[in-house]
Amino acid sequence: MADIIKNLERILSHYLGAGEISEYKKLLSEFLPSYEYKGNASIKKQLEPQITASEKYQATLDTLVTFTKYKLPKNKFVEMLLHLGETSISLGENSAASKLFLYVISEVKDEPSLANLVAHSYLSLADVHSRQADWKNSIKYINLAKKIFSKQKDLKGIAKCENLLGTIEGEKGNLKKANVHFEKSLSYLDAKKDSALMGMLEINLGVLNNIQGNYDQAFTYYQRALIRYEQLENPRRIAETRHNLGMLFTQKEEYEAALKEFDQSIAVSMNSGYSPTLGLSYLSKAFIYTRLHDFMLANAFADKAMEVCTRLNDRLSIADIYKIKGIIERSQKNYNAAENYFLSSLRINQELENNLNEAETLLEMGILYQQTGSLEKAAEVLNASLKYYKKTGVADMISKINALLKANIYN
Repeated sequence: MADIIKNLERILSHYLGAGEISEYKKLLSEFLPSYEYKGNASIKKQLEPQITASEKYQATLDTLVTFTKYKLPKNKFVEMLLHLGETSISLGENSAASKLFLYVISEVKDEPSLANLVAHSYLSLADVHSRQADWKNSIKYINLAKKIFSKQKDLKGIAKCENLLGTIEGEKGNLKKANVHFEKSLSYLDAKKDSALMGMLEINLGVLNNIQGNYDQAFTYYQRALIRYEQLENPRRIAETRHNLGMLFTQKEEYEAALKEFDQSIAVSMNSGYSPTLGLSYLSKAFIYTRLHDFMLANAFADKAMEVCTRLNDRLSIADIYKIKGIIERSQKNYNAAENYFLSSLRINQELENNLNEAETLLEMGILYQQTGSLEKAAEVLNASLKYYKKTGVADMISKINALLKANIYN
């Protein structure tokens, strides 16, 4: 809770004076008392607080919104709410973030002079939904934001919309569509004026190149982004970039270098409370330990990832965790358990239209079926995986699957 207050104080210092911040903290201490009953044990148990960390965070924000509503001019009040919403996203408090953005929209939607703030609220809502793989609602909010930005000729706003559309297509494994959106986003930007957004695009282009096996190009994009974010002193984006560098080294099977990047990402994420990146880096370390055949550590990091990703309702990552659990069980020759984990991963990825992760899971299932002698099943799922990689032109994966299919024939 202390970290939450510290984060809020940093934000509030841009909008309130020291006296008002002290007044708010006093109000909050009364609203969330730390009183502890020291009497009868049975009564003490009944009085133990049942409130979760997320509920505390929501209560803290509710108190803050009420406290500041009549102390700030409307435009500053709304600007603060957007700031709090973005901070909530980075902390993984997606429900609280959604409520803030919806509140902003309800407050200013009928005021033409504040239309740009409404557009940014729609775009941020789209971001929240995309993080939970709710593509339909995410795209709906992007289109609402884009309509306002276009009317106002806000090129940077349009660029942000195209960037998020590209991210969604990338998450779904539609790499060509993703690239089209990223190129559109770049066309609207001024590299000198829009450094932070340029960094986001460089990360996304790095991810696309990494998936396609263009490792040198991916590394260049990530390094550019890292330099930008270190100059901007943006720990959230530094953590994300370090994570993506770890993914690059993982793809190249340079596991020690990958672990170093993930450890740096985890350190920054833990220090700043960035749960989404933390969960992804735990997940990625779990995968590396399966490759290093350290299945005890792989399982431990998979469990840590599941703990974080379940709280965030990050279903894409949960599907990946099931895939890793399947790899672990397969290595232990627990074939029925492995198949169940792979099928769970496959089901979620198909529900979320994530073609890339579906192809990855089908590949792991193919290896499982080869090990159990189910060669017809192996050929079926490997060919389904190969179809995706041929469509996207990922040469390394095409070669790997063709080798497995060749081995399948001679078994």
